[in-house]
Amino acid sequence: MTARYVLTSTCLSSGTMNLTQSLRVFLQGKDRVTLRDEEGEIYDCSVNWRQNRLEGLAPYYAKRRLGVNDKIALHLEGDEVGLEALTPAAKPARARFSEPERKPQPEAAPEKPEKRVKVTPYPKEVIFPHKPVASEVPAFSADLEALGFSRESASAPWVFRAAMGRRTFHLALAKFGEMEAKELLSYRQQGRVQYAAIVAGESSKPEALAETATVRPSGLVQVGLGYVSPEALQRLVKLKSAFPLGPLDIERLLREGRIDLEAIQGLEQEITGVLRDRSHFSAVLTLLADQPPQQVFLLADLMPMAREMNLEADHLQNVLESLSNPPFLLLRRLSPGEFLMRQTVEQALADWVEYAQVMAQRLRVVLQER
Repeated sequence: MTARYVLTSTCLSSGTMNLTQSLRVFLQGKDRVTLRDEEGEIYDCSVNWRQNRLEGLAPYYAKRRLGVNDKIALHLEGDEVGLEALTPAAKPARARFSEPERKPQPEAAPEKPEKRVKVTPYPKEVIFPHKPVASEVPAFSADLEALGFSRESASAPWVFRAAMGRRTFHLALAKFGEMEAKELLSYRQQGRVQYAAIVAGESSKPEALAETATVRPSGLVQVGLGYVSPEALQRLVKLKSAFPLGPLDIERLLREGRIDLEAIQGLEQEITGVLRDRSHFSAVLTLLADQPPQQVFLLADLMPMAREMNLEADHLQNVLESLSNPPFLLLRRLSPGEFLMRQTVEQALADWVEYAQVMAQRLRVVLQER
């Protein structure tokens, strides 16, 4: 595979090459690359995806005495990229040394120059087209899999599938600078995935959002590119350890176009509220632990101790109503604000444990029969 590059004054002054489309194909997934010139000299260059350029070529430009509009051929040779200056005047700058005078020698018959054929090896993907070259799996893949997604691709764009029974959707992701934004957006526009987004750290969020804005069709926000930060995905995985999050929660964020630390603040507040309600439930059970079975009590009887536990009257009322319904049935509601204690809290907890164990056993039998 061969590409050509025309030098500009900026390239010569900074010792760089802009990442054209063909160079992006050459360097996809790499941060450093080895280049070898015509004489076998090696140049260790870095790929600056943020500034869209290949850096570290100043020694080669000086060696070949290249100028503006000179052309360079680049050959993909396995893990290396071969350099070949196509300008006839581009010769290595070598120091000249004075040579001692030599006595004239009888002229010999001119020998025919030996023909040298330069062979550029084909890349593996050309020789073995049926064997795709796998890229290194990004770190955010493990976070998405922990949140209920399954990965379905071995290279960018990284496609993930969320299977939720009757609901299924696909998400295509690419790291910032890993592929063209238009190419990533085409996956969504063609219907191959329902959502597509660029992944970049919170520190690179302004640049990534600017990139998504360049390919967003006017007035068609729903078919644009989204933004995902790895830090937000890591935070969601931590939240999942405290509350059962899943792909449906992720999809709600994707519809808004961003999954970053700012966007998940609302979700964190919702989870905090649910966990607070769970703590209220535990607090009410603690209050009822002193009540004997088959005794009638009023909500007002519990309020003095409830206030000491920072429980409001409406919180207490809601929990008592829940404990009156299946599967708990700890209480029996007699009238508004009046309840019968059916059994002790300790006995009720033992019954709930037994109920849970019986249900788990039934489910195991059902799953084995399927």
